[in-house]
Amino acid sequence: MLQKIRDKTQGVISHILVGLLIAVFALWGVDRIVGNLSQSAPELTVNGDEIPSAEIDRLAQKKTQDMIKQLGNKPDLSKLDESFSRVAAVNELIQRKLLEQAAESSGMAVSVNAVDRRIRQTSDFQLDGVYNAKLATQMLQGAGLTPNSYRAQLSRDILLNQQLAGYTATGFVTPDQLAKLAALVHQKRSLRYFVVPSAKFTDSVTVSDQDIQDYYQHNQKLFQQEEQVSIEYVELNKAKLMDAVAVSDEQLKAAYQDEVAAFKAQTERRASHILWPASTEAEIAAARKEAAAVKARLDAGEDFSKLAKQYSKDADSAQKGGDLGFTTGSNFPEPFEAALQKMTVNQVSEPVQSEFGIHLIKLTELKDTKIDSFETRKEALLHDLKQKGADALFTSKLEELKTLSFESPDLTEPSTRLMLPKQTTGLFGRSGGTGIAAAKPVITAAFSQEVMEKGLNSEVISVDDKTSVVLHVLEHQPAQVRPLDVVRGEVEVTLRQQKAKAQAKELGDSFLNAVKNGDNIDALLGAQHLGWTALENIERSEPKLNPEITDKVFTMDRPQDGKTILDGLAMQAGDYAVVELKNVTEGSQADVKEAEAASMRNFLSQQAGANDFAGYMKSMEAHAKIKGRDKQLAAKDPLL
Repeated sequence: MLQKIRDKTQGVISHILVGLLIAVFALWGVDRIVGNLSQSAPELTVNGDEIPSAEIDRLAQKKTQDMIKQLGNKPDLSKLDESFSRVAAVNELIQRKLLEQAAESSGMAVSVNAVDRRIRQTSDFQLDGVYNAKLATQMLQGAGLTPNSYRAQLSRDILLNQQLAGYTATGFVTPDQLAKLAALVHQKRSLRYFVVPSAKFTDSVTVSDQDIQDYYQHNQKLFQQEEQVSIEYVELNKAKLMDAVAVSDEQLKAAYQDEVAAFKAQTERRASHILWPASTEAEIAAARKEAAAVKARLDAGEDFSKLAKQYSKDADSAQKGGDLGFTTGSNFPEPFEAALQKMTVNQVSEPVQSEFGIHLIKLTELKDTKIDSFETRKEALLHDLKQKGADALFTSKLEELKTLSFESPDLTEPSTRLMLPKQTTGLFGRSGGTGIAAAKPVITAAFSQEVMEKGLNSEVISVDDKTSVVLHVLEHQPAQVRPLDVVRGEVEVTLRQQKAKAQAKELGDSFLNAVKNGDNIDALLGAQHLGWTALENIERSEPKLNPEITDKVFTMDRPQDGKTILDGLAMQAGDYAVVELKNVTEGSQADVKEAEAASMRNFLSQQAGANDFAGYMKSMEAHAKIKGRDKQLAAKDPLL
């Protein structure tokens, strides 16, 4: 939650800077991974400032969760290196602490206005594009934060980005660097090539029974079938229960009358303001004085929107003449809303003080809302009543299902008593199957000792917020090698492809050697229905050439003394290419369009800035007193 809020308070530049910072973290910490020595770890300190273990644990867990998400829907946790998450977390927090200390020692600070502006611009804190204080407070509470702690964290983040920008946004690029990059990017190569397709040999190669036997015996791991189970299950689905809930016209009308009774006609008020941020007594007094002077000018007939653009320190609304949009009474701070409630259209308030400073407020528009008719609301009311009925029924049946499944040896009685049909799956492994068998909680339960080995019903499993199941294992197949008669066709296809690939390479190599010896092979190529294809002055992005051949051409040595360079390439699909590189021409800045040149300069400057920043961090680390790092790195990730 907090990360989401932070992400949305950052601009494009900040994302770039954070990306560079993460790259430095990774490079900085790779050589510091140590073995698991202890489950507990002492506090980590940086120049005497403590970084609590709990903070390291939280960040390490988040990074582990992010890594698991990147593994897809069926993650293989055996491939997860739990130590990497902790290394990244420890080094990131050390680096943040060093940057915070550097900012403090250099006297860097973030104004209250800058923090306020960032908060008001956060889309998660807005309703209909307008900042909502109550919504912001609720979201922060959900993330375990107070407004003050969030403001402090946001202030620190802005400070860190300022330091990062000082390096990454000021990288220096020389004309020579740009020329060298242009020469490389737009380098041109001339060549000719031909491809011997493996498909021309696929039907002619022979695969004997002995070949198949030998391949099968020597590659048993390729034919290993994972441990599998099949299950039967009963499913309690809230959506299906909705269909069973009957709602009468009388209930619909009663629900509508309840809505009418509870409804209070709302008035939406559109407000504009001029803001002077202030927090200290001196700032508040100065802001009140300036606000009073502007109020006198407004009373004299001057235009509110023009004065808002001139005096308001709320940059977003100032550009719109002070406009903040509509509120129903809860979007703005309480003193602001209270003043607005008492005003008439086009009236301007006296100076009003809120947590953001001193405001002059103008009410620009009133809009009343009315309750919809019964016919308009009928469908929504029907859905709501069915939903409430299904929720109650689901809760009741869920408790009964828990009891019945625990007391029964199989799913017969739960199915009969609750009228839930028994359903089955095919065999699936620990990587999952299809349908219900693709759900991680179901897979975990199916392969648990109690269910798979002891033959018990599972506990009630919540698949999602609308579906719960109980399962019972029907069949268990241990891991085994698939029999040869099952995989014979698969083996034969593989061997045919391998032999065809070998013959394509053999023929290609014979042609390659002939050309190297100075022979003219055109007639030989023609007999095989092959021929040279010539391309002049192609660049790396040439769309007419197979990417594998392009990569090969641009890694070959330069031809010398008027001679060409010849080489062969076994391609992934099994074909074999013979490539002759004739010459290389360096690119020039004349090949570079204006937009590309700007992109190149930006790339080089970012590289230079990233290198400068990495050097800065290494220097700070070298002079810092860091205690407890190695033992923190050795602590196990609590998530695993």
